Amino acid sequence: MPIAPDHGRDADASRERTARCLLSYAEQLPLTTEERLELVLAALRKLPAGATPEQGLDALLALLPAHEPASFPPDHPCVGRSHMPCQYLGRPRSGLGGFLAQWGWLAVVGLLLALTLLLNISQ
Repeated sequence: MPIAPDHGRDADASRERTARCLLSYAEQLPLTTEERLELVLAALRKLPAGATPEQGLDALLALLPAHEPASFPPDHPCVGRSHMPCQYLGRPRSGLGGFLAQWGWLAVVGLLLALTLLLNISQ
């Protein structure tokens, strides 16, 4: 008699999505393939059956080795999330820098169009 799992197809699909997400994230780590797979498997073993990819990433990040900021020389501090530009963190910019980042390309296109029209009129 076959034994049916306690979770259904949705949990299997969610687990597969989580595993694929963890593997694609682990590809970016400077580790060997075996170390990456061991890390991902350890993270997957910690998760419940219907875990989301976000929960998987949290479990994987908890397993990654963390370096103490004091172990870095003072002239080369460790790079934290506060050093990253806003667009990589998904936070909207504000102020003049945010305005220029949002609409600066339109000003450049307008300037190019104006120069093209001036050259066309002068001929």
